[in-house]
Amino acid sequence: MIRLHVVTDVPPMNFKSFVQTHEPYTVALDGYVKGGPQWERTPQGPYITMNHHEDVDRLATRATCAQTLMAIRQGLFGLFRDASGPRADVYVNDCDEDVCTSWFLLKHHCLVQGTMNPMLNRLVAMEDALDSTAGAYPFPADLPMLGELNWVFEPYREFRSSGGISLRRPLQFANVIDLVEHRIMQHITGAGKSVPLDTRYNRLGGGVGWAMVDEIGANARTGMFSNGISAYVAVRPRADGRHTYTVGKMSPFVPFDVIRTLDALADAEWSKKSDPTAPDGDDRWGGSDSVGGSPRVGGSALSPKEVEDIVNEVVERNNSH
Repeated sequence: MIRLHVVTDVPPMNFKSFVQTHEPYTVALDGYVKGGPQWERTPQGPYITMNHHEDVDRLATRATCAQTLMAIRQGLFGLFRDASGPRADVYVNDCDEDVCTSWFLLKHHCLVQGTMNPMLNRLVAMEDALDSTAGAYPFPADLPMLGELNWVFEPYREFRSSGGISLRRPLQFANVIDLVEHRIMQHITGAGKSVPLDTRYNRLGGGVGWAMVDEIGANARTGMFSNGISAYVAVRPRADGRHTYTVGKMSPFVPFDVIRTLDALADAEWSKKSDPTAPDGDDRWGGSDSVGGSPRVGGSALSPKEVEDIVNEVVERNNSH
């Protein structure tokens, strides 16, 4: 039995805590457990986490969906099975494109193990490239397959634009995953549709070599990068008055230090706490060398102006060295 568990109020944990607090035959996807991909076979049963967000070389690490596809084809369900057959409890804390695709592959693993569906292979390959680069992979904007992917993932992107993610309601997340799963099935069986790209964004500020933006369209980053923005901080207000931020760049070769920026923002977030002596646990600013962001569960108390000032201070320090 393959079961989905959506947990939106627990910060990402380390692998040791994951094994200690979850039952065997558990799969953690895309940021539910922080750090690079790991697996362990205990006497009680196996555990695996597939992730590409922290402590990894982003370009050298497959996106979660590509890790999942490779694991299934290399025998994942030869290990994750009991007397009744394939078994996995799948834990997620998001409902984005990578999570939805990974869940589809696990739930419909019979379509993956022995069948080389060209539509499925292409979907995973393109999602892998796009997610690994945080939407910055230079596919031509008029590539027909991008419109097809836009339709497949439309439920998530509409949910994200509506501010639903910041409410952290598990049933809403699960509903989005279910809708996208259905669309993936339609797509790979030839019954999918296409939606034109929406690359709109507003530039709110920024500094030398980077821009602060409001991503209006679902494909705003395609528009940003085509207009020469290679490093950015995206701002999204939350319903609770806080903000969600994404800090990223087109590739590791862009001279914008994402890690130092995230560390500086984490320090500033600490100073904004009502009780600075209280530990913030795992819900903090973090990410990889090319993309990261504000705490997943609690968001950020920093205003866009405060973030802009901090990022410019980091850029100025780096440029002076």
